[in-house]
Amino acid sequence: MAKRSLEQTLGLAGGLIAIAIGALSDLVANIGQTLHLGGSGLLSGAEIGILFGLIGLFGAFIVTSKKHDGGLIMLVIGIAGIIALANGIYLIPFVLLIVAGIIARA
Repeated sequence: MAKRSLEQTLGLAGGLIAIAIGALSDLVANIGQTLHLGGSGLLSGAEIGILFGLIGLFGAFIVTSKKHDGGLIMLVIGIAGIIALANGIYLIPFVLLIVAGIIARA
């Protein structure tokens, strides 16, 4: 486990930050919806961010046993998150997951 500590730490941080940002965005969206400031779609960006954060955490957890698979999961989720949430809110988790994925794949 010591060999994979850097990429696992970066992946965990990226996943947890993505979940926290998604939860905060969902809270703000719910407050706005309560105050009738706007509607929400079927699956908002906040829920997508939370989902990508959970998948990023999964990649960070399996990087200890399957380094290439975990690295690939983190790379794909980092890229998919920045594409799906193009408003820049996913920038910090994107960088952390991409760096962790590159380190794990190397």
